[in-house]
Amino acid sequence: MSKKSALHIAKGVEDAPFINPKWKGAKRLKQDTESLAEAVLQGDITALSVAITIAESTSPEDEFRCRALMNRLHPESGGAFRIGISGVPGVGKSTFLEAYCSFLLNHDPDARIAVLAVDPSSEWSKGSILGDKTRMESIGKSNRVFIRPSASGGRLGGVARSTFEAVTLCEAAGFNFIFVETVGVGQSETVVSKLTDCFLFLAMPGTGDELQGIKKGIMEMADVIALNKCDGDRVQQAEQSAIELQGALQLMTRTQDHWQPPVLQISALHATGMEDMWSALDRFKRHGQLNGWMDKRRSAQQEYWFKSTIGDLLFERMSAKENWGKERDDLLAQIAKGKVSPFEASRLLMDKILA
Repeated sequence: MSKKSALHIAKGVEDAPFINPKWKGAKRLKQDTESLAEAVLQGDITALSVAITIAESTSPEDEFRCRALMNRLHPESGGAFRIGISGVPGVGKSTFLEAYCSFLLNHDPDARIAVLAVDPSSEWSKGSILGDKTRMESIGKSNRVFIRPSASGGRLGGVARSTFEAVTLCEAAGFNFIFVETVGVGQSETVVSKLTDCFLFLAMPGTGDELQGIKKGIMEMADVIALNKCDGDRVQQAEQSAIELQGALQLMTRTQDHWQPPVLQISALHATGMEDMWSALDRFKRHGQLNGWMDKRRSAQQEYWFKSTIGDLLFERMSAKENWGKERDDLLAQIAKGKVSPFEASRLLMDKILA
C-alpha cells in the first residue's frame, strides 16, 4: 500500500471536512465506506457495483459515501486505457463492443475490461430505456469483464452524471481497459472526450451517417473513425465513404497532438476488422504516451470537471438559500410579463444570493 493511500486511511472519513464527526451516522458511515473501498481495491465485482450505485444516487447520505469513496480510491486510479465510443443510434455500438472485447480477451490474457454503457432514459422516471448488458451476453459471462448500464437521466453530452466517478471506481478495481458507450444522439456526444483517452466514432456507409464525421465538432474530437456494417452490399459504398472521410480529415490539422485519425472499415456482426481496430487503438495509445500529450489531456479533463462541478454545486447551494424560492418566483413572474429578459433575471438573482 502506498504512503498516500495509508494517509487517506489514517485521516478517516469522519475527519473529512464534508462530514460532521458528531453526526450519529458518521462512525457507521466511516466503517461501511472503508470496508467497501477495500473490497473495490480487491477487485470485488459486487462491491464495485454497490460503489457505482452509490455514485449514481442523489440521496444526501449516499453523496457523503460517494465523496468518501472517491477521496479514498481516486489516488489508486488512472492506470487504465479509457476509450469513448459514440455514433448515431443503430450504428452498432453494442455489437461492436461485444465483437471487439471478445477479440481483446483472446488477444491479451491480462486484459480486464469494464464497459460503462450509458442508456437513454425515460423523461418521466429517468430510468434506463435500453439494456446494453443483455445485448452483450457473450462477453458478460467472462470473469474478466464488467458491464454496467447507467441511465443518462436526461443529461446532455451522452454520458451520465456519475460516469466520471464510475471510471475512477473501475480503475481502482483493477480494470485496465474501460469503454464508455454514449447514448448516441448527435453532436453533443463529444463530452465523452472529456473523460476518456481515445474517442472512437462509429458511422455507417451508404446511409448518410458518415456525414456526421464531416461535421467539425465530431471531426475535431474523433481520434479513430470506423465505418461499421461494411459487409454484404455495403462493401463498395464503404470504400467510397472511407475515401470521402479521409479526404475531409486531411483538411484539418491537429497540431496539438500531431495525430491523423485513421478511417477503418469493419463489420461488428461478422467480427471483421477487429485486428485493425486493435492496431489503431494501440498505435494511438503509444503515440500519446511517447509525446506526453495523453498526460496533458488527462490534466485538462480534470480541470474541465472541476469547473463543471463548480457550476452544479453553486446551483445546489443557491437552491438551499432561504429566500431562493421567493426571489426566483418573483423574477419568473417578471419574465412571464416581459418586464425582464431571462438573462438579466439570472444576473439579478445571482447578485442577490451571492451578495
